[in-house]
Amino acid sequence: MRQILAIAGLLIKEIFRKKDFYVALILCAVILFYASQLQFYNVENITRYLMEIGLSLCFIFSAVLTVSLAARQVPSEVQNRTLHVLMAKPLPRLNLVLGKFVGSLFAGTLCFLVFYAVFLFFAFSKAHAISWPMAGQTVYLFFLNLMILTAMTSGFSYTLTVSANVTMSLIIYILINAYGATLKESSAGFFWFNRWLAEGFYYLMPHFEFFDVRQRFIHDWPPVSNKLVGFLTLYAVFYSAFFLMIGWLKFRKKPL
Repeated sequence: MRQILAIAGLLIKEIFRKKDFYVALILCAVILFYASQLQFYNVENITRYLMEIGLSLCFIFSAVLTVSLAARQVPSEVQNRTLHVLMAKPLPRLNLVLGKFVGSLFAGTLCFLVFYAVFLFFAFSKAHAISWPMAGQTVYLFFLNLMILTAMTSGFSYTLTVSANVTMSLIIYILINAYGATLKESSAGFFWFNRWLAEGFYYLMPHFEFFDVRQRFIHDWPPVSNKLVGFLTLYAVFYSAFFLMIGWLKFRKKPL
């Protein structure tokens, strides 16, 4: 456990040393500031418009930063020839896989919390009232979302190059978020074999959209039930373990 936390700590420090985080933070603050200054007749719609923009920026920037961090960990270690130094500690390969995952996840989560704090500041200044239980649930469910995304990217990093990993992970993430919920319904008109493939993919793929409760937060709907939150937690743990196992199995047989 100490080795895992040590590796994770290095990754958390790394993301705050990069300029990417600060550029994203400044861009997020500028866009939210501009959006908060817009004036229309319906004040309620302005607030919802601001919250929609703010939450989308928080999610997108956090996902991109997390994917870019998780994707480059193992390839950069191989390129810089520091992987041999790490493994000579001695360090079990499973601990390295878990350490890279935990570090990338918590670094991405910290970035999200900073973006989210900026968003809440502008949203509260405009709305003067926010559903704090829903705000907290949004953070937790996006953390689960980020957990699966980080595990998937980390698992791919033992096979793919950095650019291929970032591209594939973000494309999968965006497509599932955009079309995952409608894939099963859309496949109803397919040829039977194509419909079978589409439905099989629907049930096997990780549904990132399950964790998106932005509309509930924006429209001040009640939080989802604790039973559903518990199910989503187990769902995220299962898919995270699945992707990490794939990465570990590949890394276990990889010559150093």
